[in-house]
Amino acid sequence: MNWIVWLVAACVLANGLRLRRRVTGLGVLPRGRAVHLMDGYAPVLAEDADVPDHVLRAAADHARANGLGMLDLVPRDLPVQQALDLVRHVDPRAYRKDRFGMGRGAGYALVVDEAALERSQAARVTGLDAGEMGELTTRLRFYADGDADMAVAPIRATDRVAQRRAWLRSQALTLPSSLALPQTSYAAGAGYLLVLSGLLVDLRLGLGLVALYSLLPYLVFLGTPLRPADLHRASWLRIVHTPLTIWRTLCAARTRWERALLARREEARAGYRADIEAGVERFLGERREDCPWCGARDLAPHVVTRDTMMVKPGRFPLERCRRCGHVFQNPQLTGEGLDFYYRDAYDGLGDMAAERILSSTTGDYIARARLVERFTTPRAWLDVGTGKGHFCRAARTVFPDTEFDGLDMGDGVEEAARRGWIGRSFRRPFLDVGAETAGRYDVVSMNHYLEHTTDPHAELDMAAKMLGDGGYLLLEMPDPESPFATLLRGLYLPYLPPQHLHMIPVGNLREALADRGFEVVAEQRREARRGFDVAPAAAALVNRMGLDIERPWAGAYPPGALQYLRANLAFMAAVPIVGVGVLLDLLTMPFLRGDRSNTYRLLARKSPA
Repeated sequence: MNWIVWLVAACVLANGLRLRRRVTGLGVLPRGRAVHLMDGYAPVLAEDADVPDHVLRAAADHARANGLGMLDLVPRDLPVQQALDLVRHVDPRAYRKDRFGMGRGAGYALVVDEAALERSQAARVTGLDAGEMGELTTRLRFYADGDADMAVAPIRATDRVAQRRAWLRSQALTLPSSLALPQTSYAAGAGYLLVLSGLLVDLRLGLGLVALYSLLPYLVFLGTPLRPADLHRASWLRIVHTPLTIWRTLCAARTRWERALLARREEARAGYRADIEAGVERFLGERREDCPWCGARDLAPHVVTRDTMMVKPGRFPLERCRRCGHVFQNPQLTGEGLDFYYRDAYDGLGDMAAERILSSTTGDYIARARLVERFTTPRAWLDVGTGKGHFCRAARTVFPDTEFDGLDMGDGVEEAARRGWIGRSFRRPFLDVGAETAGRYDVVSMNHYLEHTTDPHAELDMAAKMLGDGGYLLLEMPDPESPFATLLRGLYLPYLPPQHLHMIPVGNLREALADRGFEVVAEQRREARRGFDVAPAAAALVNRMGLDIERPWAGAYPPGALQYLRANLAFMAAVPIVGVGVLLDLLTMPFLRGDRSNTYRLLARKSPA
């Protein structure tokens, strides 16, 4: 059994080397007197940050010289626990290179481009608690032009264990955010228990493992830009310090940011309670007898689904047309139902979760733009269903001279314009803008949009009217013909009930485009694949077990002991369940046919009449 102790020791050592490499990736604010003022930059400061003016001016000089839109200042004496939290979640080298990621930092002070700060409409920029600072740091990255970076600076840090919970949650480090603390605590607790278990296997080797665990901060920080003030104490007492930190984090009083979040949830809870008590069945309209795609009256039950993303109550039958294969929600959600199930999905309480998901799929955005690049360089491009413009932001790197506009029903499209990711913003249905924009755009894109619409035929008709001869229509949709759709049924992520109303087979869409004068010039299926299939289904299953006990449509607040127990059991079950899903995905991927995927992508050119 001694090999177990050696294995744990190897893991501890490897993790320490990984963290040390991240720490050494931190830049250092150059010494010397700043010659410029803060012109063009503004400070954002936490309530416990004591930053001299000359340091802020030096930071502004450094940001200006390196073309940075945002620079986070990391205290040189950052305590061990805060420093470990920082480098566990952020690789400074990767952060510096990632222009599309979310803002990260130590949470004490940063300098940001003044214009970006103004566009962000931040209500407060000084005297922020840890949660407020974390949330604002995350958001400002979306507005700041240029790159973002971190630099170790000569500013003093404070003991922030009492605000650690808010800090971890505010940056959407986990989904849902209420798992930020359990995940961190379980990870630290599991490692801690593994180290202690070595004492039971072999006392001498176990003591050596405890010593390695305790001295690990020396390996991580000695000779690096960070010089934690508590390095010796935190190292030699780490075997006691770890459980004490977890306990203090769990029991800390709520910060101002947490109290505001709780108030928002309680306000939302009242509205959800009224809606649910009135019965969610009323959100479904009348069942139709014919196929909305081909009109055939030959329908068959397909699968009954539930809300797998937000876990709102309700059951949603999907039916399939035997003639054309079209899969659709029947009965369909009413307008009131769509409002209920979209609420807090991409904005409101779900805003930061959506930002994290949309910011993590930049590779897909670039692939779409590269496909269009093979055929044309557009003068103007309209992205329909743009959300907050994440696709346009990435596509602009491929087409820097193209004018990108966006359309969406939510207020995110207006925020996309404030961020500078799009030019014109249209906050209205696509069917209402056709006349004023006809002939304006060379490319119209509908990426994961048609499946959300109540009448896909009408949307395609409008696209045909808007585009002139030679214009291009880019479409990306979930593939209902994937073998995993049959295997996973209601847990198949691309069904995304109840938001997805129509699942259109690619052959049907090709025919519809031809009927409207389009010629499909490119089709991608395997290349358009988005992530795995079984692992997301496993995650959806765990999510339905009650991971997010704070969601305002889940019942009374605060949750009782039973709800907390269930959430913790679900969290512990998530790792092996999702792990098995990942393994199955890896094993089955080589056997998937090249023309089968969970997503397909079409590029069609408008032909002369």
